[in-house]
Amino acid sequence: MTRDGHLPGRLGGCVGEIMLSAYGYALVSRSVRDVNPGTSGEFIEVVVTRLDAGPDAVRAAAELLSDGERQRATRFAFDRDRCRFVVARSRLRQLLGERLEVRPDALDLASGVRGKPALAGRFADSDLRFNLSHCDDVAVYALAYGREVGIDVEAVRVVPDADAIAACMFSRAENEVYRALDARDKPVGFFNCWTRKEAFIKALGDGLSYPLDRFDVSLAPGDPPRILRVASTTGDACGWTLHAFPPGPGLIGAVVVQQVDRGSTFRVGGGFISGDGR
Repeated sequence: MTRDGHLPGRLGGCVGEIMLSAYGYALVSRSVRDVNPGTSGEFIEVVVTRLDAGPDAVRAAAELLSDGERQRATRFAFDRDRCRFVVARSRLRQLLGERLEVRPDALDLASGVRGKPALAGRFADSDLRFNLSHCDDVAVYALAYGREVGIDVEAVRVVPDADAIAACMFSRAENEVYRALDARDKPVGFFNCWTRKEAFIKALGDGLSYPLDRFDVSLAPGDPPRILRVASTTGDACGWTLHAFPPGPGLIGAVVVQQVDRGSTFRVGGGFISGDGR
């Protein structure tokens, strides 16, 4: 579970970008970013990036990092993991720099008390919020203005101790749904639940200090992605919205975002829909 002011060439390759509203997602082109940043609170962006870059690209990526980030990269035991970290972190800096109209290496980044990344220094008061996750050679980023976000990605696979992990980590209601799944549906159900719970606690910024049995998410394959309950509050009234998205073959992604007013208008792909879904 649990990256002249012109930007250098993009590293790792952008697989695609997804514009999300409370009602779904659509793959969008880079041109969508021409929307005035001052109005971009109307949507959130999810960017999917490959991390398997060549040596020259990794060296170029490292030039965008802070001294602290480069030092952190040296602590990885395996070169593969070091390269992934460098490319993921530099890509995060590129994405943030594009939106703030500054050089990627001019940004100050910090971590909250429980590890959630955030802008710091002269950009600490910015409305831009972000979160990131990676799985092997794929990284995903969520960006929004004025709303907290959390994101997670996992590869669907058979986990030998999945049932035992679910019994410990899922809520009682989630466990009941998970145990009732056919054996062939359990891997997808397991990682649906895992990514959705992870995205929620990352959005909160509380990490694993937030009790995982205090909220329920949908998990059965084919069921709409939803937060069903937070403590004694129903999911519809909890103040957060859950989305699922496909980062790539064999992968499952989830993103959670603070809800906006129901009367707002969201940009989704090339069109617009109103906050009441019409």
